Amino acid sequence: MNRRSYLAAAGTAAAGLFGYAGVRVADLRPYDPGLPGGETPNERIVDAARHRYAADHRAITTVTVTRDSAGESGYRVGRVREHHEHSRRKHCYVLTTERAPPQPSPQPYQGLLGLFHWTNVTAGSLPTSSVVYMTDSESLQSWTAPAPESVTARPELGAEPRHSQQAIEDSGMFRNVLRPHDAAWTTVNSGTYELTDLDAYAKAVVLPRQIERLGEGCGVRVTLDEDGRLSRIVDDCAVIFDPRALADDDERGDLATSRTITFRRVTAFDRYGTATAPRPTGSVDVDPSDRLRTLLTDLTIY
Repeated sequence: MNRRSYLAAAGTAAAGLFGYAGVRVADLRPYDPGLPGGETPNERIVDAARHRYAADHRAITTVTVTRDSAGESGYRVGRVREHHEHSRRKHCYVLTTERAPPQPSPQPYQGLLGLFHWTNVTAGSLPTSSVVYMTDSESLQSWTAPAPESVTARPELGAEPRHSQQAIEDSGMFRNVLRPHDAAWTTVNSGTYELTDLDAYAKAVVLPRQIERLGEGCGVRVTLDEDGRLSRIVDDCAVIFDPRALADDDERGDLATSRTITFRRVTAFDRYGTATAPRPTGSVDVDPSDRLRTLLTDLTIY
């Protein structure tokens, strides 16, 4: 092989190698999550909830207080935005609290991220948001971030954001609304089902942490789209708790021994197959060694 042919072959090989590496780093891969199935309402709903772990989609949950035995009700607490881009292993969460119930109060949000956000909510700083962005190799967290102007606004990192490596075995789904169960759903109409029995509700719905006792009025209604995917969930969660258990020592004497709050969580699912997970704006300090480890993870995990 002469020098010219050798250089041409080497150039072609290098271009192919860099192109292959680029595909792996960008997480470009075949993507076909299929559609959920099932014959009975229970099977259809459980499979639709499982489908969220494979299909690109967006979920927006609005939380309101519909009853509070200790005071005012009928106001919106906040909103949770989820952008899941499973096809490229990217996920973005934006949790925003606009108004908190009178404290002490159990967390209104589901999932571990909801708990972390709630612990950073203070009455004098509302509205406030928490932003979490994850890929299969890294994670950005900003627990006190500016509240976005709308559900379409790009999230923004706040003060002291953190960067860490993401555990590659994680799915990126840190908040689910339904879990596998054997409850019998009542058909409301074509594609819409509900549970109103308290025991059945407790089996099917993922409850926020810190909740130990449920009251009357709990119920959940699920609507599936024409392809059997989750379209809308209306979850009424009535919580009975002892405020003194959540209060500081010097505040317990003036509190009642029992309080009931009903949270209504309405989740709308859309953008199946087209959703993208936006990387938040703002800067974060990343150690060079972490950048290298992130790159190596992207090259080795595909």
